[in-house]
Amino acid sequence: MTDTKRAEARLMDGSAWDEFCDRLKAVGRHVARPEIPADPFTRAEGYRYLTRVLRSAFDIFTEHADPLFPVLYRPCDEMVKYGGDDPDKYLQKCVVSGACDYRIRGKRGTIQSLSFLTQGSNFGQGGTMMPTGFLDTDSLRVEPDGTFEILVSANPQPGNWLPMTADSQALLIRQTFGDRSKEKIAELSIECLHDRKTPDPLDPAKFERGLAAAVGFLDGTVNLFCDWSARYQQSLNALPQEDPEICRRAGGDPAIAYFNSYWALAPDEALIVELSHVPDCRAWSLQVCNYWMESLDYRYHRTNVNKSTAKVEPDGSVRIVIAHEDPGHPNWITTAGHANGTLLFRLTGAKSIVEPKTRVVRIRELAGKRALADSPF
Repeated sequence: MTDTKRAEARLMDGSAWDEFCDRLKAVGRHVARPEIPADPFTRAEGYRYLTRVLRSAFDIFTEHADPLFPVLYRPCDEMVKYGGDDPDKYLQKCVVSGACDYRIRGKRGTIQSLSFLTQGSNFGQGGTMMPTGFLDTDSLRVEPDGTFEILVSANPQPGNWLPMTADSQALLIRQTFGDRSKEKIAELSIECLHDRKTPDPLDPAKFERGLAAAVGFLDGTVNLFCDWSARYQQSLNALPQEDPEICRRAGGDPAIAYFNSYWALAPDEALIVELSHVPDCRAWSLQVCNYWMESLDYRYHRTNVNKSTAKVEPDGSVRIVIAHEDPGHPNWITTAGHANGTLLFRLTGAKSIVEPKTRVVRIRELAGKRALADSPF
């Protein structure tokens, strides 16, 4: 029996769906891992997290899975979140094939920066999203009217070229805001360079494989970032730099230095994060996440501070206060009802690295401004 016939038979007898449901049920084991805080709030967020990642997985593997007719969709947005998604990012993604050529057309807008990344695997295939090509603002050539074109191909191309390899499976676009309220995102479209006018009808065998790939992606994604959150607990309320290779394998932007940790604060505590100076860089940001490495609800809460929104001290230093209630500091980040979670500092396009310093203080100290005055810088 061929693979196609086997897949069709599994759809007809229901075993493909049964296996999907069984594997989906098994993914729930990650939410109850022993190192995870055992309280109803964290557990509820965990199960909600599974539904969110599954929605993204369906977009990748069943809804927009044809590399001949790519569709730019949002893998993370205001509701679907994973992997320390950035409140300052507008993400778009599509399926591609290294055997095809593509053209991206765009109008630059006023967004702070743009980057394009091709990837050769996904979190359901060994827990990595290996990069196969990269192009960003520094090397993107834009016309005077703000328009640009990018050729995406495994073979070198003149002008703006985003490389692929034979293994390339996906294309990820990161648009980074300085101030969401003032900037306009780039307008982007993508096409596969072929003569076909319409896609084929649904292929039963491809759908059967997509169903399996979706739950595999869910399992791999949740397992990977649960492992990360557990590891971050070893650096409680600190911000050490993450291994760049770990970030690269997870699909991180090669222009970004990532600093990750775990935070936990009592009701009367605050976490102060300090930069001795702001290095020459394209962007920087600090954000608070929940245990599941989901950004907090930035639609209604201030959950991050960045280069454009932070108040800088006269001496060039920056102090950010993470606390449950507003202490009256201009760089306050709220915990939005969370007692613990993960923390992520990004430094983009930096000429040098500055490591954030952290310390936990009592809220009453903030009220008297003693903690902020007693800076090591």
